[in-house]
Amino acid sequence: MSFATVGVVVAAALAIVAVAHSVPLLVALSAGQADQALVFATTGLLTAFVAGAIGFATGGQKHRPIVAERLLALAIAWLVAPAFGAIAFVGVDPDALYADAYFDAVSALTTTGAISITTDVSLSPVVMIWRATLQWVGGLATLLMSMVVLAHLGLAGLSIRRTPIPPGNTSGPFGRYWPAILALGVSYGGITLAGVVGLLVSGFDLVSALALAFSAVATGGLMPHGGVLIAGAGYLPAIVVGFMLFAGATNNMRHAGLTRRLPGAYWNDPEFRYGVFAVVIGGAVLAALMAFVSGGGVSGGEITLGRGILWMLSLVSTSVHPVDEQGFAAIPLLVALCVVFVGGSSMSTAGGLKLMRFALLLKQGAREISRLSHPHAIVHSDFGGRAFTMPLMRGVWAMFVLLLVFAAFVCAALTADGLPFEQAVAASVGALSNAGPVLGFASGADGTAVALDTAGVYAQMPVVSKFVLCFAMVAGRLEILAFAGVIMGLVAREA
Repeated sequence: MSFATVGVVVAAALAIVAVAHSVPLLVALSAGQADQALVFATTGLLTAFVAGAIGFATGGQKHRPIVAERLLALAIAWLVAPAFGAIAFVGVDPDALYADAYFDAVSALTTTGAISITTDVSLSPVVMIWRATLQWVGGLATLLMSMVVLAHLGLAGLSIRRTPIPPGNTSGPFGRYWPAILALGVSYGGITLAGVVGLLVSGFDLVSALALAFSAVATGGLMPHGGVLIAGAGYLPAIVVGFMLFAGATNNMRHAGLTRRLPGAYWNDPEFRYGVFAVVIGGAVLAALMAFVSGGGVSGGEITLGRGILWMLSLVSTSVHPVDEQGFAAIPLLVALCVVFVGGSSMSTAGGLKLMRFALLLKQGAREISRLSHPHAIVHSDFGGRAFTMPLMRGVWAMFVLLLVFAAFVCAALTADGLPFEQAVAASVGALSNAGPVLGFASGADGTAVALDTAGVYAQMPVVSKFVLCFAMVAGRLEILAFAGVIMGLVAREA
């Protein structure tokens, strides 16, 4: 194994985290919080120094990394970067444990949205914007990873979603990817800016608008000031947040113009259509379900249909932004877990199995059923005009089975560590799908839904459970098949 590849990737990740410290630093200075500003300035410089040292030590080595080295480098970067992002949490709040800070940093960078530090200091505007900034950075890193590494590996069906990279300068560590990286960054930043402007127009203050926009476009599930309900914020903020959640949960390569982005091209994308149908039809079902539980009609309450669509969009995007209190009591836990387990589109910031893979599983099932009645028939199956092969389907099935098996192991570990079974199931699926707030649909000690108090549940978890969830969050973000490949490679090397 070449440490040059690992060093370059880790140095790049730490450099980005170091630059990200400037956002909460500016917020702290504008709010007159000199002590907090000093913390972020110091930790940012420390992170930058370590990134520079690692980059200087490994950057000059010439080596063409193999697939295993790329995946290992990504896994290490996802585990190391939060270690430096967590320092600021402890610096701002000395009462916070570093284990809790690391959990929160991993959760933020993987856009999972789980929080375990619940002190008053941790809910301050500066810390809130730091969480949101880490989520925004993690969302962009996810898109870059999907475009540059995972799609070109053809990982579990991603080969049929591979995006052609426009040619560019072949020199440097990223070579021909620079034009695509720039286009993706401009698109991602443009959607974020549009969200910030929309929230400012709807009456949000600047810091809250930045935090909510950063989190929504990254599908991170963070709400400003400890949990503002979307439905309670008003019509315009709900529309703005819904727009950003949908943009984050759909193919961002198309938003960036790396594939055709004409209106017709969007609709011709089967995964986009599946997302629209899931949100609209699933939202109507959730609206009817919530109305039935509350004892009213579909139109009972304030825009129940609109809230159902928002809930479905929140679940499909794996952000699980809270829409209203009613949804936590009316939507069954199993329904919420199934939706976040499937997740959003490939090449998006959403977690989960992905709509494309779920559609391939359904198509493969329909093809096998058709062969029962016509064993010798030639059944043509395709996705978006591209035929899928059995080797591709084996990868998709492997991904599906691995997710289930890994979720079972994580759930067993959490249960053995003392967590109630229902909460263990929700936490394990939420971590692997990068949808931490889905824990709110699980029952608490009093038999009612945890709802907005997920931070309290995560805070009370033992340290071992938090580290188990950290590995699950990284595995879900890296794609479980790639993560399993890294583990098997390390085991084989030791053997």
